[in-house]
Amino acid sequence: MKRESNKEGGFHYAWVILIVAMMVLGVYVPVVNSLSNTWQIAVTEDLGFSRTAFSFTGTITQAVGIFLGPVVSVFLTKYNFKRIWTAAAIAFAAAVFGYSLAQNKYQFYALGLVVGAAYITTAQIPMMMLINNWFSDKKGLATSIAVSGISAGGALLSPLVNGLIANVGWRMSYRVYAMIILALAVIFGVFLIYLKPEDKGMKPYGYKESDDLPADPAKDTNKSLNVGLSIAASMSCSFFIFLLLGSMMNGLANGASLQFPPALQDAAGFQTAGTVVSIYLILGVFGKLLLGRIADKYGIYHALFFGAATLALSFVAMLFAPFAWGPWLVAVVFGFGLALGSVLPPLVTASIYGRAMYGEAYGFVQSATQVGAAFGPLLVSYIFDASGSYYIAWIINVGFALLTGFLWLLAHKKAEPFAGKTEK
Repeated sequence: MKRESNKEGGFHYAWVILIVAMMVLGVYVPVVNSLSNTWQIAVTEDLGFSRTAFSFTGTITQAVGIFLGPVVSVFLTKYNFKRIWTAAAIAFAAAVFGYSLAQNKYQFYALGLVVGAAYITTAQIPMMMLINNWFSDKKGLATSIAVSGISAGGALLSPLVNGLIANVGWRMSYRVYAMIILALAVIFGVFLIYLKPEDKGMKPYGYKESDDLPADPAKDTNKSLNVGLSIAASMSCSFFIFLLLGSMMNGLANGASLQFPPALQDAAGFQTAGTVVSIYLILGVFGKLLLGRIADKYGIYHALFFGAATLALSFVAMLFAPFAWGPWLVAVVFGFGLALGSVLPPLVTASIYGRAMYGEAYGFVQSATQVGAAFGPLLVSYIFDASGSYYIAWIINVGFALLTGFLWLLAHKKAEPFAGKTEK
């Protein structure tokens, strides 16, 4: 790619990176999250262990990410990003292929460890690092487009996986999925992925020399404070604590929202619930794009307000799910509310940290989010089992959603005195 492609009006390689990120997230995330239980019935009926035992594989996969997130972010930042990512992506494909050879639950558990390690090394953390490095302008839009790939990928791959399981069996379906992962690993890892524009003799999309300077918080909230403190130094700073606490609240609230489908089924029936879920997932794509646009145009404070408010209102809407109009209110409101969980964590991190420290900081943010996400669904289920109602759970999660925005706002405010600083 010639340097001329970096000039205004010409093609910029950042858009290639964006397509790569969108496709990686669209394929690598669903097999761990939204599609992970698609194989559950076929596998458990064939191998003869419980559905709970199968689900424990997913728990192992997610738990690995909690502990490895900060470590992986350091390795990706300090060592050869391209080689590490490619090796992890190939290991990801091998482990998913390994599922097709498993004969018992313990083999699934062992492979789940590998999938978890490979997933955290190839999905959200590295892809958000790429977006942050390659985009100076339109970072919010680029982030929202990339994470929209998760919803789009899940929607496209779900019928494929279900069709393969029905027609050629669960083992072959795992093998086909593994081949898709492997194809992206080789094509993207070998030929297309570059951690920084400088690796291709370029500058980020929309780069201006002033971008290397810290923002003036009073005038510009859509520009990074460019804090350059190390993580070790950041840990003693209140802004970093608020950043992680907000991330945990975000995980709790968004984890709790995973209980919307069964709650809607109880309130409105299976068919209505299925339609509502489809609607809010489709609207979610537009919600993410809108949130990214707000961040780009009006700054991180407006994005935090919009994201936290719409997620909080989503839980308020769930209070009215038993009414005939309630589920449809949920479909619309949560279509915009679900954007908070995936779009804002990388954006609020980038609004504080400069490019040099972003990757390491985001690793901690991702881990804190996963901690919350692990407990969010359990809290909602526990309250329902204890009381026979979701009412109290939804009220509590209104608070979690609002706390997310408030704590992240505090994080940004408390980070302002450190703008542009590299040492405490």
